[in-house]
Amino acid sequence: MHKLAKTLLHLWISLVSVVAFALGWAFLAHAQKPTPLIASQVQVLTPSQLVLEPIPTLDDYLKSGNLQAPVFQNPTVSFPTLRTRGS
Repeated sequence: MHKLAKTLLHLWISLVSVVAFALGWAFLAHAQKPTPLIASQVQVLTPSQLVLEPIPTLDDYLKSGNLQAPVFQNPTVSFPTLRTRGS
């Protein structure tokens, strides 16, 4: 490739990159901004609304006669096998 053509190609790529960046910046700058939340739309939870089920103790299990422990399912994570096709 001719040295002049190579230089012009570099300048063209640089100029197009700068113009594309400026246009993208202007497009995002003039985009609609998100509306702020109105206080009436926000649901505020008070501590009285947060009622959780109590955790049973060991004595509760022994009194109920249910000696079977609760079953918890652990999440399973499967990773793909890594294979290389080279030496």
